[in-house]
Amino acid sequence: MKITAVIPTRNRPVDLVAAVDSVIAQTRQPDELMVVDQSPGAESKEKILALHARTGNGLNLNYVHDPSIAGLIPAKAYAATHASGELVCFLEDDVVLEPGYIAAIERGFADRPDMLGCSGVVTNLPPLAPFYNTLFHLFHRGVFRDRRVGVHGYDAGDDLIPSRQLSGGLSAWRREVFAAVPFDLENDLFMLEDIDYSTRAAAHFGDRFTINPRARLAHYLSPVNRDRLGARQQRKLREYFVFYKKHRAAPGATPAFAWLLVGLALEATYQSVRAVRLSPLAGFVRGIVDGARWKLRGSAV
Repeated sequence: MKITAVIPTRNRPVDLVAAVDSVIAQTRQPDELMVVDQSPGAESKEKILALHARTGNGLNLNYVHDPSIAGLIPAKAYAATHASGELVCFLEDDVVLEPGYIAAIERGFADRPDMLGCSGVVTNLPPLAPFYNTLFHLFHRGVFRDRRVGVHGYDAGDDLIPSRQLSGGLSAWRREVFAAVPFDLENDLFMLEDIDYSTRAAAHFGDRFTINPRARLAHYLSPVNRDRLGARQQRKLREYFVFYKKHRAAPGATPAFAWLLVGLALEATYQSVRAVRLSPLAGFVRGIVDGARWKLRGSAV
């Protein structure tokens, strides 16, 4: 299978170099590496072209530097249209792949010819409270159910795990998915863009999506371009409302969403107590207001 690896990026030259270096070092390199760089300056481009010239090892690099591609989802939509691979593998710009990551992705699709998409696993999650997984799955029910939590950061074995929600920055897709399921360019999703897209894909194609525990990487969560805690809570709540409004026809979606809001309120309260400031709770309230007011736009619903 011909594979294109895609890294959207903006203003993270140091992180990007580490990510691209780990792609170059793959035991099975992608047939194409497409970097979609939205940075206003050329530092990232200069660093990556120099790295590729020194150590590229034959890697086919397609470097797209275009600040007019504004945002993660437009960058993915551009790549989905222009990538040459049968499989398109999206990566964050602050990850480092284990050497067998791309090979494991390819093997997963070869083992399951009916599979249309998968995501890998993150190996370096920060320590979570012992009760986090239990509470997460208690409050995420129905259309919000998420198999990824409890898999990332743990030894999940070698078997593919069915999942309707995939992690966008470590996901791989057959090209045919993009032709049938458009990216949502209208509703300003970011934190939940991956679960929205994969949920819509699963609704269209059925349960043909998995988590591949053999495809492993470390995610270093660059502080560049990240919101503060209160702003993150506000955005997350607003995006959960958008997600609910797009998927409210799913069985039991309304009571599942109401129950989820209880869990998110508890999470915001815990974050406020832990941080000794009210910004997470204030962000939660602002997100409720923003989400309740949001009117869905576009056709990707």
